[in-house]
Amino acid sequence: MGTEDRRHGGSGQAGTLILATVLGVGVGLLAAPRSGSDTRRALGKRLAAAGHDIGEGFDDLEERSRPARRAMAARAERLRGLAREKREAVMAEYEDFEDDMEGDDEDAEESGGLGTILAVGAGLAAAAFLMTSERAAPARERAREAAATVRDEAEARWDRFQHRRKEGHETTQSGTRIDPADSAPQAS
Repeated sequence: MGTEDRRHGGSGQAGTLILATVLGVGVGLLAAPRSGSDTRRALGKRLAAAGHDIGEGFDDLEERSRPARRAMAARAERLRGLAREKREAVMAEYEDFEDDMEGDDEDAEESGGLGTILAVGAGLAAAAFLMTSERAAPARERAREAAATVRDEAEARWDRFQHRRKEGHETTQSGTRIDPADSAPQAS
């Protein structure tokens, strides 16, 4: 449909909408059971009653939700306190660790094996956390997706390589394809 067709089609639809609105208002005026002032008065009463009902509903909702809001505030405060305690414990452990690490050079040379064992232990603990913790579930899923993507790409490349070898294409020792001279890109 061209621009000209769209322009005329849009104005035709707008005209139809205006005509339908005018006809609807006219039929409504002819078929109204009461006069305009009576209808406005009845409508005002209904709206006032609905507003009153909505106000009562909000009051009721606020009253019903008050215990839940109090419980949530108390739980949030408990969690903040718990987090504060955990943070303080971690900071104390970190300060102790820093104090331990500030030993002289002899201690550092003698504890080379111990440092390696601690590093491996920390790595294993992190891996165990990653594999078992619910908090680490999103990270595990991303790692699985990345591994699947790498595996799929490797399989596709291997399949393409095998297919080219079956078709008799020349390859280098590393397995990369050698393009014949006639298939090389041409300058335009």
